[in-house]
Amino acid sequence: MKIISYNINGIRASAKAGLIDFVLNSDFDVWCFQEVRANESITREILSGEGGQINLFNMQPNLLNNFYATFNCGQVAGYAGTLVLSKFKPDKVALDMQPFWTDNEGRTTTIFFGELAIVDAYIPNGNSRLEFKMQYIDALTKYLTELKKSYKVVCVGDFNIAHNEIDLTNPKECKNKSVFLPIEREAFTKILECGYIDTFRYLNPTKVEYSWRSYRSLYDDGYNSWRYRIDYCLASENLKDNLSAAYILDVNYSDHLPAAAEIKNF
Repeated sequence: MKIISYNINGIRASAKAGLIDFVLNSDFDVWCFQEVRANESITREILSGEGGQINLFNMQPNLLNNFYATFNCGQVAGYAGTLVLSKFKPDKVALDMQPFWTDNEGRTTTIFFGELAIVDAYIPNGNSRLEFKMQYIDALTKYLTELKKSYKVVCVGDFNIAHNEIDLTNPKECKNKSVFLPIEREAFTKILECGYIDTFRYLNPTKVEYSWRSYRSLYDDGYNSWRYRIDYCLASENLKDNLSAAYILDVNYSDHLPAAAEIKNF
């Protein structure tokens, strides 16, 4: 199974940039999106091709013909939201992280296929809501700990945390900045300690790649080029032997880059 996680920073803008064709022309089995930033009806419209200009010579593709869609767009207009597209129909779906967490922002979606659970998580940005972010991560840690008792688990998403110095370009300048605060990094470590691995770092111990870049860094590779690896595919340790690949794709449909993992025998 090939799983991809992508913060699209708004489905309207990413679709205009070519996201739909990118999905259709790729061979991933499960797409986990964060920051959809549109309600379900608008998101459905865009995925079905009805949100674009349709004419006889330029038919918009309909993703809903190719994937099962699980919507968790939240109730805050133009904000947050998650969306999962899967080639296979999930056995069941869970929204939020009951009994540990619930919100109206659509931040967490879990789909289940037999013994496998896939969690799509959009961790809050800590610049203005650090306490909220830490509460969410604490709930996520408890939720993943509980899930692992019954399932093999993949948890993907935008964590808004660069775990170690190798995961960002300016660690000294970011030591007091949300994304690299000690409390955030420690919280990420606690998730790993409850029985999870960072698939990218596990398979690429010394590789330097990033999943978010400032718009300035698209044109400037110098000192002021801010880049972070904050998008992850985590896997429960009981999936370690099933991991065959983990990587970041260089595409330009968002300010983030998608993170992907491939799991054998699923």
